[in-house]
Amino acid sequence: MRVLPPLLVIGGPAGAGKTSIAEAVAKRADAPVVGLADSAGEDQHSVDLVALQHRLDVFEDASLVVIEGVFALTLPPIRWAARWTVYVDTPPDISLARRALSQDDPRAVLRAYLDGGRDAHARNVAPGRQLADLVVDGTVALPALAVRIHDFIAARP
Repeated sequence: MRVLPPLLVIGGPAGAGKTSIAEAVAKRADAPVVGLADSAGEDQHSVDLVALQHRLDVFEDASLVVIEGVFALTLPPIRWAARWTVYVDTPPDISLARRALSQDDPRAVLRAYLDGGRDAHARNVAPGRQLADLVVDGTVALPALAVRIHDFIAARP
Protein backbone atom coordinates (compact mmCIF):
# COMPACT_ATOMS: atom_id res chain seq x y z
CA MET A 1 0.00 0.00 0.00
CA ARG A 2 1.36 3.38 -0.99
CA VAL A 3 1.54 6.26 1.42
CA LEU A 4 -0.33 9.34 0.27
CA PRO A 5 0.34 12.90 1.32
CA PRO A 6 -2.44 14.58 3.31
CA LEU A 7 -5.35 15.16 0.92
CA LEU A 8 -7.89 17.96 0.88
CA VAL A 9 -10.73 16.77 -1.35
CA ILE A 10 -13.16 19.33 -2.79
CA GLY A 11 -16.37 18.20 -4.49
CA GLY A 12 -19.58 19.70 -5.76
CA PRO A 13 -21.57 20.26 -8.92
CA ALA A 14 -20.08 21.24 -12.27
CA GLY A 15 -19.83 25.02 -12.32
CA ALA A 16 -19.77 25.30 -8.51
CA GLY A 17 -16.32 26.90 -8.47
CA LYS A 18 -14.32 23.87 -7.27
CA THR A 19 -11.32 24.46 -9.53
CA SER A 20 -11.01 28.14 -8.65
CA ILE A 21 -11.43 27.41 -4.95
CA ALA A 22 -8.91 24.54 -5.07
CA GLU A 23 -6.36 26.78 -6.81
CA ALA A 24 -6.87 29.59 -4.29
CA VAL A 25 -6.50 27.26 -1.30
CA ALA A 26 -3.48 25.57 -2.87
CA LYS A 27 -1.82 28.93 -3.42
CA ARG A 28 -2.29 29.84 0.26
CA ALA A 29 -0.96 26.43 1.35
CA ASP A 30 1.76 26.10 -1.32
CA ALA A 31 0.22 22.82 -2.47
CA PRO A 32 -0.39 21.20 -5.85
CA VAL A 33 -3.89 20.69 -7.26
CA VAL A 34 -4.98 17.47 -8.93
CA GLY A 35 -8.19 17.69 -10.92
CA LEU A 36 -10.21 14.50 -11.27
CA ALA A 37 -11.22 15.54 -14.78
CA ASP A 38 -7.57 15.01 -15.71
CA SER A 39 -7.86 11.38 -14.54
CA ALA A 40 -11.11 10.63 -16.33
CA GLY A 41 -11.39 7.50 -18.38
CA GLU A 42 -13.24 7.29 -21.67
CA ASP A 43 -16.37 8.34 -19.82
CA GLN A 44 -15.95 11.86 -18.46
CA HIS A 45 -18.10 10.81 -15.49
CA SER A 46 -15.65 8.17 -14.34
CA VAL A 47 -12.25 8.39 -12.70
CA ASP A 48 -9.35 6.11 -13.55
CA LEU A 49 -8.11 5.43 -10.02
CA VAL A 50 -4.83 3.93 -11.24
CA ALA A 51 -4.09 7.05 -13.30
CA LEU A 52 -5.02 9.18 -10.30
CA GLN A 53 -2.62 7.21 -8.10
CA HIS A 54 0.19 7.77 -10.62
CA ARG A 55 -0.55 11.50 -10.60
CA LEU A 56 -0.48 11.54 -6.79
CA ASP A 57 2.80 9.58 -6.68
CA VAL A 58 4.55 12.63 -8.11
CA PHE A 59 3.62 14.53 -4.96
CA GLU A 60 4.44 11.86 -2.36
CA ASP A 61 6.61 14.30 -0.38
CA ALA A 62 4.11 17.17 -0.47
CA SER A 63 2.75 18.47 2.82
CA LEU A 64 -0.69 18.75 1.21
CA VAL A 65 -2.35 17.89 -2.11
CA VAL A 66 -5.70 19.37 -3.12
CA ILE A 67 -7.95 17.11 -5.20
CA GLU A 68 -11.02 18.59 -6.86
CA GLY A 69 -13.76 17.09 -8.96
CA VAL A 70 -17.48 16.64 -9.38
CA PHE A 71 -17.44 13.09 -8.00
CA ALA A 72 -14.60 13.60 -5.52
CA LEU A 73 -16.74 13.04 -2.44
CA THR A 74 -18.96 10.29 -3.77
CA LEU A 75 -16.16 7.95 -4.85
CA PRO A 76 -15.31 5.96 -1.70
CA PRO A 77 -11.58 5.37 -2.45
CA ILE A 78 -11.00 9.10 -2.83
CA ARG A 79 -13.15 10.11 0.13
CA TRP A 80 -11.55 7.49 2.37
CA ALA A 81 -8.06 8.71 1.48
CA ALA A 82 -8.93 12.32 2.32
CA ARG A 83 -7.86 13.98 5.53
CA TRP A 84 -10.34 16.83 4.91
CA THR A 85 -13.39 16.99 2.66
CA VAL A 86 -15.21 20.08 1.41
CA TYR A 87 -18.43 20.36 -0.58
CA VAL A 88 -19.00 23.52 -2.61
CA ASP A 89 -22.74 24.15 -2.34
CA THR A 90 -23.75 26.38 -5.22
CA PRO A 91 -27.36 26.93 -6.34
CA PRO A 92 -28.18 24.90 -9.48
CA ASP A 93 -29.03 27.97 -11.57
CA ILE A 94 -25.66 29.58 -10.84
CA SER A 95 -23.74 26.34 -11.45
CA LEU A 96 -25.59 25.79 -14.72
CA ALA A 97 -25.02 29.37 -15.88
CA ARG A 98 -21.29 29.20 -15.05
CA ARG A 99 -20.93 25.88 -16.84
CA ALA A 100 -22.85 27.04 -19.92
CA LEU A 101 -20.92 30.30 -20.15
CA SER A 102 -17.62 28.41 -20.03
CA GLN A 103 -18.45 26.77 -23.39
CA ASP A 104 -18.31 28.26 -26.89
CA ASP A 105 -21.81 26.96 -27.48
CA PRO A 106 -23.84 26.70 -24.26
CA ARG A 107 -26.68 24.77 -25.90
CA ALA A 108 -24.99 21.40 -25.35
CA VAL A 109 -24.66 22.08 -21.62
CA LEU A 110 -28.26 23.22 -21.36
CA ARG A 111 -29.53 20.21 -23.35
CA ALA A 112 -27.53 17.78 -21.19
CA TYR A 113 -28.98 19.36 -18.07
CA LEU A 114 -32.53 19.02 -19.40
CA ASP A 115 -31.91 15.47 -20.68
CA GLY A 116 -30.92 14.07 -17.31
CA GLY A 117 -28.15 16.15 -15.83
CA ARG A 118 -30.39 17.45 -13.07
CA ASP A 119 -31.38 13.94 -12.00
CA ALA A 120 -27.81 12.65 -12.32
CA HIS A 121 -26.62 15.46 -10.06
CA ALA A 122 -29.23 14.58 -7.44
CA ARG A 123 -28.23 10.92 -7.60
CA ASN A 124 -24.43 11.12 -7.94
CA VAL A 125 -23.14 14.49 -6.77
CA ALA A 126 -25.51 16.02 -4.20
CA PRO A 127 -24.98 13.15 -1.70
CA GLY A 128 -21.42 14.45 -1.30
CA ARG A 129 -22.82 17.33 0.73
CA GLN A 130 -23.72 15.00 3.60
CA LEU A 131 -20.33 13.28 3.38
CA ALA A 132 -18.25 16.46 3.66
CA ASP A 133 -16.46 17.71 6.75
CA LEU A 134 -17.14 21.29 5.65
CA VAL A 135 -19.80 22.76 3.35
CA VAL A 136 -19.08 26.16 1.81
CA ASP A 137 -21.29 28.52 -0.18
CA GLY A 138 -20.03 28.67 -3.77
CA THR A 139 -21.45 32.18 -4.20
CA VAL A 140 -19.15 33.70 -1.55
CA ALA A 141 -16.14 35.66 -2.78
CA LEU A 142 -13.20 33.42 -3.66
CA PRO A 143 -10.64 35.00 -1.28
CA ALA A 144 -13.01 34.53 1.67
CA LEU A 145 -13.62 30.89 0.76
CA ALA A 146 -9.89 30.22 0.45
CA VAL A 147 -9.26 31.69 3.90
CA ARG A 148 -12.14 29.73 5.43
CA ILE A 149 -10.97 26.41 4.00
CA HIS A 150 -7.31 27.09 4.80
CA ASP A 151 -8.23 27.97 8.40
CA PHE A 152 -10.40 24.82 8.59
CA ILE A 153 -7.57 22.49 7.58
CA ALA A 154 -5.09 24.33 9.84
CA ALA A 155 -7.43 23.82 12.82
CA ARG A 156 -7.80 20.08 12.10
CA PRO A 157 -4.30 18.72 11.45
